[in-house]
Amino acid sequence: MEKVEFLPLGSIVVINGGVKKYMIIARGLNVNLGNKQVFFDYGACRYPEGMEGDQVMYFQHEDIAKIIFNGFNDEDNEMMIKNINNQLSVTKLERANVKELKAEMEVSNG
Repeated sequence: MEKVEFLPLGSIVVINGGVKKYMIIARGLNVNLGNKQVFFDYGACRYPEGMEGDQVMYFQHEDIAKIIFNGFNDEDNEMMIKNINNQLSVTKLERANVKELKAEMEVSNG
């Protein structure tokens, strides 16, 4: 898997095709989708609402249309990004394709 230049936690972004802001609260996520486990770069909550129950928006770095705010970055964050990328280099998990997942959901709900 290619190296990702992860944004710091707390970063505020807008996702491709949307106008709503999201705050990044997690990085490097293994998520069970039906009968398979996939990988997402980010988990985020709506901004300024924050967490509402267990609702999390999952997306990939390339799904970010605009970075509104970069979260706090220090040596600990840099080390964490390095650790996530090291783990990604050895993982066998499929990297989720958000566009394909969205299309599948629309077909199943339509």
